[in-house]
Amino acid sequence: MSLTHRSLQHRGRALVALLALALAALGLAACGSSGGGGDSSGGGGGDSSNAQVLLTQTFTGLHKIDSGKVNLQLNIDAQGDSSLRGPIKVSLTGPFASAGSGNLPRFDLALDAHAADQGITAGLTSTSDRLFVKLGGTAYEVPATLLTQLKQSFNQQSQQKSGFDSLSSLGIHPMNWLKDPSVVGSESVGGVDTEHVTAQIDVSALLDDVDGLLAKFHDKIPAGAAGAAQIPDKLPADTRQKIESAIKSAKVDVWTGKDDKTLRKLALALSIEPSSGSLKSATVDLSVEIDDLNAPQTIEAPSSVHPLSELLGQVQGLLGGAGLGGGSALGGGSSGSGSSKQVDAYAQCLQQAGGGATKIQQCAALLTK
Repeated sequence: MSLTHRSLQHRGRALVALLALALAALGLAACGSSGGGGDSSGGGGGDSSNAQVLLTQTFTGLHKIDSGKVNLQLNIDAQGDSSLRGPIKVSLTGPFASAGSGNLPRFDLALDAHAADQGITAGLTSTSDRLFVKLGGTAYEVPATLLTQLKQSFNQQSQQKSGFDSLSSLGIHPMNWLKDPSVVGSESVGGVDTEHVTAQIDVSALLDDVDGLLAKFHDKIPAGAAGAAQIPDKLPADTRQKIESAIKSAKVDVWTGKDDKTLRKLALALSIEPSSGSLKSATVDLSVEIDDLNAPQTIEAPSSVHPLSELLGQVQGLLGGAGLGGGSALGGGSSGSGSSKQVDAYAQCLQQAGGGATKIQQCAALLTK
């Protein structure tokens, strides 16, 4: 299959994005642990006390999220920096559903990312026992070896986290950095009656959680691992000061179910004006909506499938100049001794990772050496 260098480059970048997408998708469905709904008392009205009650009910306790349709939208518009041409738009949409304890969730997610004149359209589908990457209208099946590792990683995470408690386990505590909340009113989201709450963000408190998240991530990186030195255990003081001074406004809107106090939609809006550098201003808008909560979802395997090694062959040489031909770990043939050795090392790394998501991500660096 003959491809232009630009097309290959796009596919290489898409492959990297999809690896991150897989972990994000698994983490999303991990929030679907069965549990009791939040306490439905309180809510309504327009004062800050009722708003505080609604936020507490939404971001604490267990919430039943076994299935649904996710719609994530990210828009970044920067002015003054020539390296950022045009708005950046990213969307992640599709159904997901739990497949029961000990199994990978089912999902069919579509990724669409565009910036300036470049774009990526891709997808990721799981039937629980099979996993597929979609690029350019073609589906590629992830080999059993890698799928087994992902299952182990997911099971470990799901045993440690449930519902919105997963945020706390990561050191993220929204109630610490949401301030001055107020109830906007009752609105329909995806056909469900919700209470709409708006709040400002205490940037300093939010960065405290960022520091906590960095520390947790840093502690899990093995000594000597590739890139370990570049991962700080907290934000440098000068960087933190610049972030705090650059953010001129930060607002969050939350839509929580009127009856079950389960999050249906969250929207974040940031306005940034750096005091120095070429970037004059920027706006960041992020929204996440969950519709058809706990409704049956139809998710099927693609009808026509190619081996993942075929896709890796197409992006050969684009990730650090490495050959990414087939190998035992990816279910394909060899395309050269260097490539084969890299894939063999990758397979061995996966076996030693023990199902840890961080370690699995680090193994990918072996394919770029």
